[in-house]
Amino acid sequence: MNSSTGNLNGIYVGSRKGEDKAPVESAELIADHGLRGDSHAGRDPRRQVSLFAAETLRDLQNEGFEVSAGSLSANLFTEDIELNSLKPGARLRVGETIIEVIEARKPCRSITKIDNRLPKRLYGQCGQLGRIVKSGIAHVGDEVEVIIESRWPAIPPSGSDTQ
Repeated sequence: MNSSTGNLNGIYVGSRKGEDKAPVESAELIADHGLRGDSHAGRDPRRQVSLFAAETLRDLQNEGFEVSAGSLSANLFTEDIELNSLKPGARLRVGETIIEVIEARKPCRSITKIDNRLPKRLYGQCGQLGRIVKSGIAHVGDEVEVIIESRWPAIPPSGSDTQ
């Protein structure tokens, strides 16, 4: 596996919070907002898009978990990059867009609706949350490239004197 380039395996958008996301062939990613039409867009200036490794989803399914991409509430499913090892500040080019990793995604309560063992199983493998730095359209099959490994810290803590 080449950790710096891979591809976009799936795009998922959900119009209602707490419900499964639906697969789409392409989506507009809006800088400092989120995916057009997604229930999480515009809610948090730092956490605008969620990313999940397609390999982790396949592992879960092979282990017998009855889980689908849409039920995991992630927007973008990547393949052939070491998504879970990226640090805050890393930047990804996805199609026309650029996404900055803000923090590791933690299993949310809604994942226990699928299987109460999932939060423990996904610890450290639940993907990333990101901020959209450059708007654009992303299509399933687009290349995903790690263009900056890390730039710690991604965003200075509030009240910080750093620029």
